[in-house]
Amino acid sequence: VAGCRGVIYAASASKQGGNAKAIDNEAVVATGNACIVKGVGRYVVISSTATTRPKSLGYLFTNVYQNIMAEKRLGELGVVSSYNKDASQTSYSIIRPGGLEEPKLNAVLGPKSLELSQGDALAGIISRADLADVAVEAALSQSPALQNTSFELYYTDSAQPCEGRFKSLLQNREVTRIHGESYADLFNQLKHDGEYYVPV
Repeated sequence: VAGCRGVIYAASASKQGGNAKAIDNEAVVATGNACIVKGVGRYVVISSTATTRPKSLGYLFTNVYQNIMAEKRLGELGVVSSYNKDASQTSYSIIRPGGLEEPKLNAVLGPKSLELSQGDALAGIISRADLADVAVEAALSQSPALQNTSFELYYTDSAQPCEGRFKSLLQNREVTRIHGESYADLFNQLKHDGEYYVPV
């Protein structure tokens, strides 16, 4: 990773192979530590919505495979811990995409179709193509708001609560639903971890 401006961690264990503890936890943290040591400006981790919601259906259904959601959360926490100890200008951005599905038109829909939120209470669906675009933009962005932050990503028209008890959040604005005309518009509205509302 030496000399890189940004690094994106997009690997995950699956039925095709891999060990969730090694790939979704330990390697996530190890790559972040390598980025810190080599002074990589931005480390982008692709995780999952509902990693902090162990009672949600999404967590329970996915976690059956190798305890993968729990391992993803441990990976997130390890990255946050490493960067909190680092005094340099390096930073992390954790993207929590909703369900990965291809859009009906099988095309990149772009920032105008996206919704970002924080607090791990809302979710939806997103295509792999749009997720890839967001990850690259986040890795290269100079927006201070992207430094040491986590956010959920999905299409606006697919937004839904992670758990039934969060249904009111779709309307009451306690959780900010971020929209914009460009990636810069979206990113600049984010808040750093620890600074936004997390429903309990």
